[in-house]
Amino acid sequence: MKRTLSLLSAMMIAGTISYAGGDIVGEYLPLEKHDSGFYAGGAVSIQRTYSDDSDWFDDNVKGQDKTVPLTAIAGYQFNEYFAIEGRISKSIYEEDYADVLTYSVFLKPQYPINDDWKVYALIGYGVVDVEGTDGDTPAANVGATIVDSGSFQWGIGTSFRFFDNWSIFVDYTSLMMDKSIPSQPLYHYDIADGRTWDEISDDSINVGVTYLFD
Repeated sequence: MKRTLSLLSAMMIAGTISYAGGDIVGEYLPLEKHDSGFYAGGAVSIQRTYSDDSDWFDDNVKGQDKTVPLTAIAGYQFNEYFAIEGRISKSIYEEDYADVLTYSVFLKPQYPINDDWKVYALIGYGVVDVEGTDGDTPAANVGATIVDSGSFQWGIGTSFRFFDNWSIFVDYTSLMMDKSIPSQPLYHYDIADGRTWDEISDDSINVGVTYLFD
């Protein structure tokens, strides 16, 4: 009889520990990563607006202006392989002649390297609006529209999930390529040497964070 009672007691204690342990495990294990849902974020960029010549590392290229925009991002991730994403970007610093505003909508195919790291492409359409701003631009161009046009856009990038649903990313986007513009000088010294420009391009390197909502 005593042996039977001891066995029953041991079973009850084991069951209690198992139940409590289950609560503890359920409460303290990391949450499962989500692969779908809405996400939002932001980025800061280095952006080039340029004509014939361009150089990421030379600030003295004629026809080129480097700007620093801030970007708002919103999208929906259908699964770990595909998302759709919208971006709005506005320059907050202009070096020479360009005040830039861009709108973009991208299809975003993705490939997971592991649970946290993935690479992706951006394929879509967007509008680039460039207006003349104070700096080296001729006075007649200040506030005037240099280009306001939509075109095919693309990009490549990579992201890394660093905490729960937070990810950091870096990517390159080509927002406009050789778009025709009315021939015009972009700098004061262009007036003196008689040089004008008749096409313009825009691209950027972006670093930011996103949050995937449950």
